[in-house]
Amino acid sequence: MVCYYFMLLTVFISWLLLYDPLISTAPHASNETKCCDVSPLLIFHDVSGQLTLNEVKAKVTDFVAAGDNLSFGYQKGAYWLHLTLTPTSVGQWWWVFDYPSLDHVTLYLENTTGILELHSGDTVPLPQRAFVHRKLVFPLVLPATESSTLWLRVVTEGSVTLSYQLLDNDTFIAHTRYAYLLPALYFGLIIALASYNFLLYLALREKAFLWYVLFVLGFGIGALSLNGLGAVFIWSEILSFGNRMLPLGFTAASLAAILFTRDFLHTRQFLPSWDPWLRRLIVLKAFALISVFFIPVQVALIVMSLIGIMTVFTLTICAIKGMLQHAPGARLFALAWSMLWLGTVVMSLRNFGVLPSNTFTVNAMQLGSAIEMILISLGLAQRFNRLKQQHSVIQQQMLQTEQRRVAELQQHETELEFKVQQRTAELERLNQRLQVLASTDTLTNLANRSAIYQQLQQARARSLRYQRKMALFFIDLDGFKQVNDEFGHQAGDWVLKEVSKRLLLCCRQSDLAGRLGGDEFLVICEDISLPQQLTELHQRLQDSLNQPYHYGEQILSVTASIGVLYTDAKLTADTMLEYADKAMYAEKQRKRTGRLAAEH
Repeated sequence: MVCYYFMLLTVFISWLLLYDPLISTAPHASNETKCCDVSPLLIFHDVSGQLTLNEVKAKVTDFVAAGDNLSFGYQKGAYWLHLTLTPTSVGQWWWVFDYPSLDHVTLYLENTTGILELHSGDTVPLPQRAFVHRKLVFPLVLPATESSTLWLRVVTEGSVTLSYQLLDNDTFIAHTRYAYLLPALYFGLIIALASYNFLLYLALREKAFLWYVLFVLGFGIGALSLNGLGAVFIWSEILSFGNRMLPLGFTAASLAAILFTRDFLHTRQFLPSWDPWLRRLIVLKAFALISVFFIPVQVALIVMSLIGIMTVFTLTICAIKGMLQHAPGARLFALAWSMLWLGTVVMSLRNFGVLPSNTFTVNAMQLGSAIEMILISLGLAQRFNRLKQQHSVIQQQMLQTEQRRVAELQQHETELEFKVQQRTAELERLNQRLQVLASTDTLTNLANRSAIYQQLQQARARSLRYQRKMALFFIDLDGFKQVNDEFGHQAGDWVLKEVSKRLLLCCRQSDLAGRLGGDEFLVICEDISLPQQLTELHQRLQDSLNQPYHYGEQILSVTASIGVLYTDAKLTADTMLEYADKAMYAEKQRKRTGRLAAEH
């Protein structure tokens, strides 16, 4: 019901726009107004944009009658307006440009007192404007019964729309009331719709609501720039960039609109042939949005207008296709986007100078967008109701399912208990298997580094308890890297497995052989009471590991360097490993020194 009230409000706003009594007082429609006598408006296009006032005066014969249509589309250079005013009474007069999105307008007021220069425009800083207003406004103090000449220079990168009004003070006050009331209602509508649907997004996490909010906000940014409100109230300190907010806002809104359409109409399900084109259009829109920051503003505005028409037209066709495919909400969506399409086309044609500039054509897209936003919000509300109904149905189904599940659980309680026992036994076996895997090197099936360290601490504790000596054999393979480099890692893995087999054959049953990592191995020997035992085991390991390694038809040149630590276990486990490692490196150095000596 709230959405219907919003729609009635929008219709009322459109009535105000179409029947604004101030429209009929525009001086370019008549040579006289109640405030002063006005000469015919003359216009001159300075293509170079470099001419000064004196140079333009010298070309006064090149000026032509302006006519009723003062919308010239996107143009380069500067436009000069020229007319003569003769006030019929003393008072304050106001020159008002109806189209706020003009970059820079300079007014030269020439009479017997001299030439007064005034500035305004949405790229002119507020302190430098003749009068701070969302539109371009110039206050005129005209000597009574004396003619004054007005020269106006207009430079803009947007659409050159020069429709104006010359108003007395009372009429200007009434005009300002309309100038701020209607945008306030429009942006109040935008804020209300965006806030409401954002709360729905937070509650439902449905992306369609988020895309709609981004669409509304993007459209609002573009409308702020188009209405002149943004340059006055929001980005007044960054006017150089604020000129890009118009294409930035509307291009972002177009991108969000496509994303919204895909989710709202479920195009992947109901329009599979159109969905790929929408994805391509999303990429095109994203590229256009990024390019707004780099390309000239006028080019960005032209791209915005062309892509805007194409986007709305495409989405309207999608809505019609969705209606034919009975997609949920497609009828309302088609009506909504038709309103926006109509408003966008009217405004774009006015920007290109095809349609005359008036209150309706200037505000056509905002009017169409207001109706479109309300209709889409109504569609989202219907979607919300469907989601609530679906959620209720799902809850009921879940309750029924839960009740059946409880009955089944009660019926099969004995069977489940038996299965639990089976599963418990199976888990115990798996835990045992995991413990084995956690302590075993997967390649060699020897103890891994973690298991070696644990066993070393236990062996040290036993040796201390029974006052027995123990030994560590720290083994590193010589030439293993060359095997990997020359024959590949498969050959290296075979060597490691072969070394593991030989270690197990050489070790006593009470010894522990393990792989520290890479090509390093460790053998822990407890209860070594005689040095002769240590020597025999060392020699047995050395002889076995230095035997040739026959890999297929190849003989791999691999030997072992063995560091030996014989201790009473008073050292810590870490220190024992460190000393054994040093002993191994000393053995490597001894062998290297012997080899060098043999070569010399």
